[in-house]
Amino acid sequence: MEEMHQRNWLVGLIIGIIIGGIIGGIFGTYLVFQNPKLFPWTQKTVALQSSPSQNTTSQPATSTSNSTQPSIELAVENVVQKVSPAVVRIVSTKEVLDYFFLQVVPQQGLGSGVIIRPDGLILTNNHVIEDASKIEVTLSNGKTYKGKVVGADPISDVALVKINANNLPYVELGDSSKLKVGQFVVAIGNPYGLDHTVTVGVVSALERNINVGNKTMHGVIQTDAAINPGNSGGPLVSLDGKVIGINTMIYENAQGLGFAVSSNTCKKVIDSILKNGKVEWPFLGVEVTTMTPEIADQLHIKYRPGVLVAKVIKGSAADKAGIKQGDIIVSIDGKPVKTSDELINIIRSHNVGDHIIVEIARKGLSETLRLEVVLQAQPVPQQKKNKDNNPLAPFFNFGP
Repeated sequence: MEEMHQRNWLVGLIIGIIIGGIIGGIFGTYLVFQNPKLFPWTQKTVALQSSPSQNTTSQPATSTSNSTQPSIELAVENVVQKVSPAVVRIVSTKEVLDYFFLQVVPQQGLGSGVIIRPDGLILTNNHVIEDASKIEVTLSNGKTYKGKVVGADPISDVALVKINANNLPYVELGDSSKLKVGQFVVAIGNPYGLDHTVTVGVVSALERNINVGNKTMHGVIQTDAAINPGNSGGPLVSLDGKVIGINTMIYENAQGLGFAVSSNTCKKVIDSILKNGKVEWPFLGVEVTTMTPEIADQLHIKYRPGVLVAKVIKGSAADKAGIKQGDIIVSIDGKPVKTSDELINIIRSHNVGDHIIVEIARKGLSETLRLEVVLQAQPVPQQKKNKDNNPLAPFFNFGP
């Protein structure tokens, strides 16, 4: 009997401990969550328990990101449907000299272009049609026309070609000054003869000044959209269907480094060709470099932001105005100039014949000089041509 009493007492004790533990746990948990600041070691647990609601609120951002993908794809499809019918293939033929047989043979080049008027006015690159004796333009419907050069500008690498046709699909040139780095763009052209090839990329940089041979192309658009031989002259298009550039070149042996002439440059060339039959770019007539503290130390002068004149071209506007080698150009018409690119862009925003005030700092003078300059036309690099453009003339004397 006594043994049974002890057993009941032990069972009751165990049950009491269990019930007490449950009640204590419930009360303790309630106390902790009601007063988390009193129990700092529990804040991590509270935060973890709150994470499901944070995940719930972050879901819309994830779904929004995913939803942009179809919208971009749809925009690209719309651009292609709108612009591709106006993209043409251009095959140019020019006569070159076969040095082995000393005879003239035809050589063909392939490029692209885009129709900008329904009467058959086509925008392309100068290098696509340069020195061509024959131009053939093939439309998206497969019809081929004879092309005629209306005008060309070697400096900007822009040209206009006309075909005898009407009611053609055409595109509108957009405003390239509104472009943003990172903006999606579409390139359409005929690389390696693969008609109407479409590639997509972004605007990698704006207002690039690129040295090409013996000239500098100013204010071009850099893009990572794939551009290959045959793409030259084709349009670079924004997602609203506006042509914002004409694809012109790539860096050889590089990936994702393509360049396009901006649509605003193209507009200026088009207007000038159609109105005057030629293109003139304003020219100051100096070779410059951006001033740096290191250059100032080498020249033993005090550093100041500006552009150092390394050379003045004889007979140029700068030469006539009195600008000298070693001068530092600090402003144009009161606008500070800190880099050579800024100077180039300011000059190109003017017209030939414009009067500008160039402020310079000159070694030995305590104050700057303000010189009035009348901008001249930039000389166009000319290839030396013989009489009647005969390729054999360098080897034989054809008379005076």
